[in-house]
Amino acid sequence: MLTLRDILVEQSINGQPIMDMVEKKTGIAMTMGIIPSSNGTYHKYKISGSLATPTIRQVGGSVTPSSINNTLGRQDLQQFTILQAEDAKTVAEIGGGMDQNAANSYFKGTYPQMLESMLQALSKQIIYGTNSTFGDEDGFKGFHDHAKANSKRTQMSGTPGGNTSIFVVRWNPNFCSALVDPNIIKGAKNLMYSTQPIRESQDTNVSTYAQIPSWKSWHLTDLGLMVASTVSVWAITQVDASHIPTSAQLMAAMRGVHSDRDIVNTKIYCNERGRDFIFGLNDANLQSTSETDKYDNRIMTFNGVEIVVDENISDVETAVLD
Repeated sequence: MLTLRDILVEQSINGQPIMDMVEKKTGIAMTMGIIPSSNGTYHKYKISGSLATPTIRQVGGSVTPSSINNTLGRQDLQQFTILQAEDAKTVAEIGGGMDQNAANSYFKGTYPQMLESMLQALSKQIIYGTNSTFGDEDGFKGFHDHAKANSKRTQMSGTPGGNTSIFVVRWNPNFCSALVDPNIIKGAKNLMYSTQPIRESQDTNVSTYAQIPSWKSWHLTDLGLMVASTVSVWAITQVDASHIPTSAQLMAAMRGVHSDRDIVNTKIYCNERGRDFIFGLNDANLQSTSETDKYDNRIMTFNGVEIVVDENISDVETAVLD
């Protein structure tokens, strides 16, 4: 399945791939499945439901019509926006002048940082969705929203304010995928569109009208998340040092999203602390001998499912997510 990484690896700044310039671990944004929206700014889909009911018919017998699900869903692409404003003196010193070419050069050099900020915001929205404390209520629903709505959660009873979550997600172009403008998939448009920098003063005091000479540019991207199935996202919540999921609970979460149907596109998402908890499941099985002085409990996959770190999963989740 196509991922956001597949798109970004083709883009570069001064010959250096953008992917190499993203520093903070944004595992969700880099590994999530991605498809073009059906209608540009929004996507229509059929929600997955119970299977159709076959009929064994004898001669002269009738058949009752049946369908998988008659419910249509719609997901609007939300606009993620950054207004970048830079002091004209900084632009002149680094860009090499006061003119448009210097500003263009400066803003081109900062593009990777703006893109990374956008990717961090995207990951955070995918995780926390419309929760007003950890996410953005004006955005689209995220993993926590869908897991809670579909009762696909394992709650570990950790202490509020010191919790984290572990997610198991099975990406699928029909049932669980990020959504982007079709022109991005075609290569006709960058994931993040940036306007040409313009010279514009920045107000610093509404009473005295004091201003800073500056250059400004808008960075924009439209993104969405489609979860059309009740068996695509599972959340293990309220995880802390005293409430760590067992191997059996991780297996239950994997069964809950039917990971065996597509191991490659199923991912376990956690932050670094959550990953350390999973590492700890291997401690009891480690043995050392006189021939080795190495201790290594790293687990890169769990029963074939890749473990992916995303630093946007919080370490201080509270009961507002429950």
